[in-house]
Amino acid sequence: MITVTTWLIVMLLNNLMKYRFKRRIIETNMNDENLISLILESKKDDPEERKIKLLKWIFISFFGGIGLIVQEFLPYKMDESILPYGVLSIFLSIGLLLYYLIIHYFFRKPS
Repeated sequence: MITVTTWLIVMLLNNLMKYRFKRRIIETNMNDENLISLILESKKDDPEERKIKLLKWIFISFFGGIGLIVQEFLPYKMDESILPYGVLSIFLSIGLLLYYLIIHYFFRKPS
């Protein structure tokens, strides 16, 4: 719930700042077309780039979930142990390593 609320606040502030920036450009009568197009240009990712970003988050989510499941079955004292942090870190690292290997071998652009 906290994550969703934080995300909504950040998105609201981001849109508000974009609106204020665009309004300020209009108020100051900025006439340079190249500058305006560079500033206001929204980033459009190509489909290949979006697939790669999605794949990264899929790997992070999947291996993070597996790490949490494995952590539930390991015996440790909750108050004294830092084992859960290690387990989660190891599984997230494995996920990122596999992501890197897949990107490196399957999605690299021929040069």
